Amino acid sequence: MTYVKIYHKLLFLLGALLLGQSLYGQYDPRRTRWSLHRHQVGASIGLTGYLGELGGADAIGSDGISDLNFNQNRLTINIEYRYFMKRNFSIRTSLLFGYLSGNDASTNEPFRQARNLHFRAPIFELSGMLEFFLLREEPGKKSSFNQQKLMFDFYVFAGVGITYFNPQGNYKDTWFNLQPFGTEGQGIEKQPDRYLRFTPVIPIGFGFAKKFKGVWSAGLELSYRKTFTDYLDDVSTVYFNNDKIRETYGDVAAHFADPSTSDIIGTGEGDQRGDENQKDAYLTAVITIHYFIVSKRRKTKRTRF
Repeated sequence: MTYVKIYHKLLFLLGALLLGQSLYGQYDPRRTRWSLHRHQVGASIGLTGYLGELGGADAIGSDGISDLNFNQNRLTINIEYRYFMKRNFSIRTSLLFGYLSGNDASTNEPFRQARNLHFRAPIFELSGMLEFFLLREEPGKKSSFNQQKLMFDFYVFAGVGITYFNPQGNYKDTWFNLQPFGTEGQGIEKQPDRYLRFTPVIPIGFGFAKKFKGVWSAGLELSYRKTFTDYLDDVSTVYFNNDKIRETYGDVAAHFADPSTSDIIGTGEGDQRGDENQKDAYLTAVITIHYFIVSKRRKTKRTRF
């Protein structure tokens, strides 16, 4: 046997081994399982928490969670679609509906209690988020709980969106939309126009999820929603001349502009009503459930050697 023939046979054998490894890799379930579970649909239900001027802790108003009044948390529901670009990276589209609520009567801080403002606001949010999974439980793998008791998903996310909000106030058991009333003088004389009821929003947060039955998962997600408006609650700047509000918009508008119950605060034109230097925000805490839409595995011919 010549050296040329031996050389050709060795090349053929080496090529067969490399091709065999490649074909094996295509069918390795550990490498392909996540790509068959790229699409996920889901829903969530939980609570929203409002962060703004009204209500809050029993102290002078401040930014952040320390000023959250838990008894004003309200219901939120959400539907969403998730697509995994890579095993640990995904994009998510989310449609959220909820309520925000705040009430000066729920705090013992004297100034805010005497101011006596309140609101509720239905909100609709459409957002897109980029997610990174720091921990990822293998999707599609049916194992007993004992085998995977320490396995779960842990992810962080951030994104952008837009929120529609409509602050309302209650007067004689009837809820009124507050924006048309110009409660801080909007639309009167040389005052600014009424604020828009849309705001950009930046959602950031993290979540946990545990898979069951191979294609289902349930978990908990917490988020902070930064907005670019100070009017989620219809309160931002200073009191306007209430007689002019009554003359322009009527008695109901004048009531919502100044329902104060005490003389310990000034409610004359130019006195502080809100804090325009700090934008409003809201939190969400929800229970999630998701379902994987399993893609069909592409059939590829195997070659034997």
